[in-house]
Amino acid sequence: MIPTLTTDRLTLGPFDMAHHDAFRAFCTTDRSRFFGGPTDDPRESWDSCMQGLGQWIARGYGAFFVTETKTGTPVGRVALRHPIDFDEPELAWMVYADFEGRGFAKEAVLAARDYAYRILGLAPLMSLIAPENQRSVTLATKLGCVAESERNDDDGATVIVFRHPGASS
Repeated sequence: MIPTLTTDRLTLGPFDMAHHDAFRAFCTTDRSRFFGGPTDDPRESWDSCMQGLGQWIARGYGAFFVTETKTGTPVGRVALRHPIDFDEPELAWMVYADFEGRGFAKEAVLAARDYAYRILGLAPLMSLIAPENQRSVTLATKLGCVAESERNDDDGATVIVFRHPGASS
């Protein structure tokens, strides 16, 4: 049910246990602070992966688990997430430390965004980014996103709503 997308260097597709193992390791680091971490609770990392998978059934879209095609190593995750309390889907991403600074996040996000627009027909997507998450703010800008407003996330922290350009942009 989950499609597989490919780019020059990446495969975006279904979940396997290697992805959970990599995400669980990520969750134990300070880098996970923008995703509710750090935590060493395997149930929390498992539930996060399963939520991304479950949205494929409920919404027809969800998380793509990103792998470096050449090595088969998990790189991160790009998700079209749409929790029940959101008015619209969000395009969210994370890349593990060993893959930062190599353009993998941009490559994966562009593939997922293209799929969302071209195949799913979704309207211009939003991304919620903590103002102190400078790497993601910078990437959103490079992707042509515009800061639209601010709102509070589930934990009450302020996030910036970035609007992606539309399909024809």
